[in-house]
Amino acid sequence: MTAATSALGRDLQLVHAAQWLYSVNGEPFVPGDGDPYAGLVRGFDEDTAPFHAALAERGPLWRSRLGHWVAGPAALPGLLGHPDLVVAAAVPQSEPWLPAPDRQRTAARGLAHRGAVRAAAAPLRQRVAGTAAGIAPGPADLISAVAAPLVAAGYAALLGVAEDRHAEFAAAVTDTAPSVDALLCPQSLAVTGRAAAGVRELRGLLAPSDHAEAGLVLAVAGTRAATDLLGETLLSLLDRPGEWTRLRTDPAHAAAAVRAATPPQGPWHLHPLTALAPLDAAGVPIEAGDHVTLVPGPGDAEPAPYARLLLPGARAVAGEALRLLAARFPHVRPDGAPVRARRAPVTRRLVRLPALLGEEETR
Repeated sequence: MTAATSALGRDLQLVHAAQWLYSVNGEPFVPGDGDPYAGLVRGFDEDTAPFHAALAERGPLWRSRLGHWVAGPAALPGLLGHPDLVVAAAVPQSEPWLPAPDRQRTAARGLAHRGAVRAAAAPLRQRVAGTAAGIAPGPADLISAVAAPLVAAGYAALLGVAEDRHAEFAAAVTDTAPSVDALLCPQSLAVTGRAAAGVRELRGLLAPSDHAEAGLVLAVAGTRAATDLLGETLLSLLDRPGEWTRLRTDPAHAAAAVRAATPPQGPWHLHPLTALAPLDAAGVPIEAGDHVTLVPGPGDAEPAPYARLLLPGARAVAGEALRLLAARFPHVRPDGAPVRARRAPVTRRLVRLPALLGEEETR
C-alpha cells in the first residue's frame, strides 16, 4: 500500500467516523440530540423519515456539525439552479469523475448533447436486445444479473463504445456503482480503489469522443440513475402481474412505468454542491468554497437541473430494457426480500432484488 493510499484510507475513515459521532452527539463527545444531517449522510438507516423530520425542525438553512450547509425544502427554490452552486464532492476522492467546478457549465451542454437518445435509438435497442436474449430463466437477482447489464449495454450504445469494448465498459461501470454516493458518504478503501480503477478505465474508453468529459459523467452517474430507475420499476411490478402482462401488450407502457417509478426529485435524494462565489440563501451568507447539501422533501416535485440532465437517457435506457425484458419473460415474481445498499444516501440504491423469471410454458 502506498503512502497516498494509506492517507486516503485514513481520511475516509475519519470522515465516516465523524458522521457516526455527530449523528449521535450534537456536540463532540457530549451525549444528547444528534445531528440529523450526519445521520442521513452516513447511509446506514433505511428509514430516513425521522432524519427528515428533525432536519425540518432546524429551519430552511443551517450548518451541520460536519461543516456543511444543509438546505431543506423551504430554501430550495432560491438554490435550485443557482449559477454559483455546482455539484462537487464533500468527502475525499481517489479519482474524480465530475468536471472541475469552473467547467461544469460547459460540461452541462455536452451532457445534454450526449444524453440525447434519438440518434442512438437503433443501436441502443439492438445492444439491449442482445443482452436481454442472454438472460436465462429461473432464479435471478434483478439488479446485478438483469438491470445492471441491460443498462450497461444501453449506455455503451448511447456513448458510442465499440462493441468489442462492451465487456470492459460494463465491468468498469460495475466498479463505479458507489461513485455517486461517495460524493457525500465515504466508502471503504477497497470499494474506493475499485471505483477509481473503473473511472480510469471509462476515461480511457471515452477519450476519443468530442464530449469525453460529459460522457464520463453519463457513464458513471447516468448508468447509476438508469439502473436505479429500472430496479425501482421492477420492484413496483413484482407483485402486480397484470401490469407485467400489459408491458407485453402495450409497448408504450414500459416508458410510463419507468416514469411512474421515478422519484419526484429525480434520481438523487441529496444534492452535494459547492459555492463558487459568496451568495445569500434564506437570509444566510454562504462563502465561496462552502459545501451546501440540498435535501428535498417528499413533496418536492422538481429535480435539480444537473440531475434533470441525467433523466432523458436514464429513462430511455430503463424503458427499453424493461420492454425487452417483459417480451423475453412473460412471468416474473418475487423470490426474496429486496436489499438496499448501505453508505448510499444520495441514491438509496437497490443492490439485490431476488426474483423468478419465467418463459412461456410449452405443452
